Amino acid sequence: MLTLPHLFLLLHFSLFNCAFSNAFVLRTDVKVEESLIYVQTIWRHGDRAPHQLPYPSDLNNESSWPRGWSQLTNTGMKQLYELGLFFRKRYNGYIEKFNQADIRILSSRSERAIVSAQAMLRGLFPADITMEWLKDEHWQPIPFYTESIERNAPLLHSTVHSCSRYDQLMKNETAVIADAMMQKYADVVQLLANVTGIGEGLSFGRIAALIDIQREILHQLPQPEWVYQKWPQFHNMRTIDIITEFKRISQNLKYNTLEKARFKGGLLLGDILRRFQNVANGTRVEASKMFLYSAHDSTLHSVQHALRVSNGLLVPYSACLIMELYKTDKNKPIVKILYKNETENIYELFVPGCSVPCTLEQLVRLSTPTILDSVDNLNKVTQLLYYD
Repeated sequence: MLTLPHLFLLLHFSLFNCAFSNAFVLRTDVKVEESLIYVQTIWRHGDRAPHQLPYPSDLNNESSWPRGWSQLTNTGMKQLYELGLFFRKRYNGYIEKFNQADIRILSSRSERAIVSAQAMLRGLFPADITMEWLKDEHWQPIPFYTESIERNAPLLHSTVHSCSRYDQLMKNETAVIADAMMQKYADVVQLLANVTGIGEGLSFGRIAALIDIQREILHQLPQPEWVYQKWPQFHNMRTIDIITEFKRISQNLKYNTLEKARFKGGLLLGDILRRFQNVANGTRVEASKMFLYSAHDSTLHSVQHALRVSNGLLVPYSACLIMELYKTDKNKPIVKILYKNETENIYELFVPGCSVPCTLEQLVRLSTPTILDSVDNLNKVTQLLYYD
């Protein structure tokens, strides 16, 4: 039975996610304004194969994934290619041909992010007649950068960066929520323990990891009946729907306070805002028009939470967070934050406490509690907080 404290925490967690729902407003005027002076965006890689079998008794195997575990699928490549087409259309007239002085692309070291960058750039910059290097070939090689293994891993794939304070926060909060979820869905947990072959070792996190079954479903791989079994006591949710809810809560628990969001998203948010400040001040930056990040769902989650604009939902493949810097007729820099999920819609996000339009100065001030300016400072902050 759920105790009152457990029920309160689950309710609080749901309200926390709902608190940001009004930050999402459907944007219909997607034309680029003449005052656009810089664009930065973070996207999640495309559809990929699981890292391994979702569970021991899974009858599917690696042969179901032609490129191997963790690799981008044809579907994933197409998703990012289409994202490139979207950018080409949206920024037509702002940036039309590739020039290294105009644009910089940075990818995490993950193969799926690297291939996603390649596919996106194929859509964004098809070779025209002046850039055709092979007869009837409309693809052109575009250079991009990857994270340094020594210094920048926390920038785009922060889950790989060790942080004692963060680990302690996660341990304390996850234990309570996990216990409540395991009790609430006890019948489902028992079924999963039996049918997956995991047995008594089935944990909250292990259930969340079963989300990889969704990848198999997307690719029409055969599934046992229990995956689609309906549970009347949970409003006829299917087993896979309940697994998805475990994953959603697990993912949000990683970033759902400003302190945790700072540890995981503060470095990248700081990087983005400093570049905007340099552009607004006329300081030379790496690229004069656009900076693109090819990354992961964790990257988007952490930055959205750091900005306090998360909707609490899972980030779909090829979703992207777009931040556009404009100058008004009074020469004042303003920032528009947009979110594109797997649909054609673009949602404008509004940072709590920021005016509409949100000035760069306001955005930087409101983001100060969650931004970091270097890996060294990230390490110092986490150590100081942990040992105080």
